[in-house]
Amino acid sequence: MVHSTDTEPRRGREQLPLLTLLPRAWMAFGRAPWRCVGLAALVLISGAGLAVIGQDLRQLDSPWLERLGDLAVLLSLLLPVLPMLALLELADSLLPAGDSSRLAVPWTWILRQSLALLMLEGLVMLGGIAVIQSLSWIIGQISTTLAGLAVIVSGVLLLSWMFSQVLALPLLIHHRHRALQAMDHSRQLVGGNALKVLALLGLITGLNLLGLIGASLGLLLSLPFSALVLMACCRTQTPWRSDSRRNMLPT
Repeated sequence: MVHSTDTEPRRGREQLPLLTLLPRAWMAFGRAPWRCVGLAALVLISGAGLAVIGQDLRQLDSPWLERLGDLAVLLSLLLPVLPMLALLELADSLLPAGDSSRLAVPWTWILRQSLALLMLEGLVMLGGIAVIQSLSWIIGQISTTLAGLAVIVSGVLLLSWMFSQVLALPLLIHHRHRALQAMDHSRQLVGGNALKVLALLGLITGLNLLGLIGASLGLLLSLPFSALVLMACCRTQTPWRSDSRRNMLPT
């Protein structure tokens, strides 16, 4: 049985250390650059590589090869999860521990909880889309204007929920949460740092857009930096505590 090291009262005071994210990521990257690049290469090969092979196989006339191509495309969506989890775990180990002590848990436990988290989030997203479509059809029988308004409101609610879950996976890996604990912790953390999380998403998007320059080879650097930035967000600050103020500087 793995227990979280966090307590509920502390979560309400957590703040993202936005100003120190890049210095921490740079210092952590310097500790194991080739391991980071290697895992980033595995993410790209298992994703883009299989997708390209699958698309080529689907262009052939043989039905058997077409089914094999469909399988390769499906695997290109699933297999990158494994090296991505390994990259996040490596990033977490390279960064300083901060206030949280890392619990020693089997890799299989992290894999199970991460897959459960991704499955839960996927089910909620699919369920939300299905509800929006149902509401649109039902209300559309009465008024198309009301149907459009219902779709907009429901879509905003679904997007806000998705936004609240952007830190769930990093928090699960760092704090050794279970899936539902990670979702709840992410909701609370993002709710108290909405503008900082928006800036964080802009930073990660910018890093990976820069990584796309140069035949996408820059992703070998931008993906590890993105993982390090995400895991650095788990080292939250509690500003009214002296030990937290000491941890605001990258170490």
